[in-house]
Amino acid sequence: MIKTNVCIVGSGPAGASTSLMLSKLKIAHFIIDKAVFPRDKTCGDGLILHAYKSLKILGLLEKFLKHPKFIHSKKIKLHIKDKLNIQFRESEEREMVISYGKRIYFDEFLVKEFSEKYTTCEFGNAVKKLEEVSEGIIITLKDGKQILTKVIVGADGIQSLVSKKLTNYKPDKSKMSTFISAYFKNVALMPLDNEAEIRLYYKKMPLFFYLFPLPNNEVNVTLGGNTKSLLKNDINLKKEVLSILESNADVAFKFKKAEQIGSWRGWGIPYHYKQQKVCGNRFLLVGDAAGLANAFYKEGVGTGMMSGIICAQKIANCIREDNFSSEFMLSYKKDLDKEFSKMLIVSEFALKMTAFKGMFRGFVKFSKKIIEKKAVKMIKSRSY
Repeated sequence: MIKTNVCIVGSGPAGASTSLMLSKLKIAHFIIDKAVFPRDKTCGDGLILHAYKSLKILGLLEKFLKHPKFIHSKKIKLHIKDKLNIQFRESEEREMVISYGKRIYFDEFLVKEFSEKYTTCEFGNAVKKLEEVSEGIIITLKDGKQILTKVIVGADGIQSLVSKKLTNYKPDKSKMSTFISAYFKNVALMPLDNEAEIRLYYKKMPLFFYLFPLPNNEVNVTLGGNTKSLLKNDINLKKEVLSILESNADVAFKFKKAEQIGSWRGWGIPYHYKQQKVCGNRFLLVGDAAGLANAFYKEGVGTGMMSGIICAQKIANCIREDNFSSEFMLSYKKDLDKEFSKMLIVSEFALKMTAFKGMFRGFVKFSKKIIEKKAVKMIKSRSY
């Protein structure tokens, strides 16, 4: 049996950031993923706010900005109705407010930075079983290999096995969004400055439509909304997104000669933070496993990465004090609250407001200038 102080389950951005920060702290660890990298991952492919902050802390921001597989923009425009919109932009002295890149490239970018000295990768080998014992947690892998760890990090996403086993949490569809995405090429009249295009549509409920540019003149098209409401209203996302691409006056003309690359793929975004335990005896959860995605603008990569950094710092304290108890872990939750709580509460409130179409439009119209002015400071405080 292999013995280690730390084992991370999942090597997406949250798990990878945990690993990278542990290496900066000179802590040896294992990281497990059922996939072999590079591997594809369905996503909206946008990176904002805490993604930049995390990359800067990890010492990877400059390298990321120079990478040919990622492009960047100083503006995001959220279209509410006709000419009513909110534009989020960077100040003149700063470079970007959003970056785009396929997850197959971004996740590989992070994994390639793993430390040969401190990181042992167990890729292509899924976790089959977890067992709590007095010395720690025994992880049994698909091939029968066993790892005994003093602390386990659940970075295994929306259907987290670590969360299910150690917290008994069951995903709540009212605190989850469901999306479908597909790639297109030859999309006409995309902004020269890579401006993100987000549109709010109503079909018995609010739906969010994303049009994100990518390198090589490709585009990521995404549509989705609250999972429980989608089921309640019997909404077919593929049917709705095709209708937008074919007949919506603001969008359809861009897709007349466009060619779809690959099929439509579905994915989920959990924003159930505060509904479940994110830490306990010998375990910590990060990223989607902890429900840390933003409810309104649906981004979970940055919050996942930052939670991984906070998690690694907590683990360093655990090892130093040789204390992995539930009581000692509680400060991790407090650190997450300090970093994310206000933002996540506001984002969920904003999402709830969108259900009241007239009220939401009136609020945006009245407060547009205030929001756009305050956004610059907010973006700076949560990014680079």
